[in-house]
Amino acid sequence: MKRLLYILTICILVSANVYAQLESYPLSVDVKDKSMLSIQGKSNVVDFKFDQPSDKFIDRKLYITASRKNDKLYLSESTLEIPVKSFTSSNNMALRDFHKLVKSDQYPIMHIELDHIELADDTSSTVGNAIIDVTITDVTKRYIFPVTADKNGNNFTFDVKKEINIRDFNLTPPTHMMGMIKVDEWITINLYVECGILPIEQAELTK
Repeated sequence: MKRLLYILTICILVSANVYAQLESYPLSVDVKDKSMLSIQGKSNVVDFKFDQPSDKFIDRKLYITASRKNDKLYLSESTLEIPVKSFTSSNNMALRDFHKLVKSDQYPIMHIELDHIELADDTSSTVGNAIIDVTITDVTKRYIFPVTADKNGNNFTFDVKKEINIRDFNLTPPTHMMGMIKVDEWITINLYVECGILPIEQAELTK
């Protein structure tokens, strides 16, 4: 399974001028346990959140390669597959509504595919923008996902957050109690990743 984490690891390294003069570069990535994908939403009564640990859609150990052209980054492997039924929530009713909304039996996987990454010009925490196609219930829409990151030695944290409208995918927010409880059409997708990153040559030496 191809991984969206490739986007994140390469972004911060290129923006920090690691391998900046190379056309392509291999990296070793160790994904930490705190990494998480979440979807947040709300109704006129209560907020809700769905979580999924990264080990459901990202391997713990990754070996990746990417290439850079001008201020754009391209990856040969660029698709993330998210198992819909792997989300959990403290709000069981909202989770059931979510499965029904996205037709999880018919469409058990959400797809996210990278087109390219536009790298930021400065050295702020904003690494750049990932141009991504999101597919839910066989409907695909393109979004710009801002990527922010932090670095401590060889350890990195990435925070990717985007608010989207579920009506983009021809989905109608559910209602309950004859319309008295209404779910908002806007949701926030948040991918948080902690990982260790090394050039493959250096990673081999530390084994």
